[in-house]
Amino acid sequence: MISIVIPNWNGLAHLPACLASLGAQTYSDFEIIVADNASTDGSRECLAREHPEARVIALDRNHGFTGACNAGLRAARGEIAVLLNNDTEADPCWL
Repeated sequence: MISIVIPNWNGLAHLPACLASLGAQTYSDFEIIVADNASTDGSRECLAREHPEARVIALDRNHGFTGACNAGLRAARGEIAVLLNNDTEADPCWL
């Protein structure tokens, strides 16, 4: 399994397209982890409502890019882990 770790802080404008692109992957053995840096833009609520396939690591404050990446990597279950920015739209054959 591949763990895809997405650090997020107030990325609501980007997350839907990013996650939709992951849903279109031709490879299916992966998990999505969004490490959320205490967003205030509704990111967490959107993820819970519209993307239940994504596991959210809800950080208590903004730990920065590296802190979010590390929190997501600690939660990863895959043999391989990749980091993906929340404004990325992955090609269907990316994995």
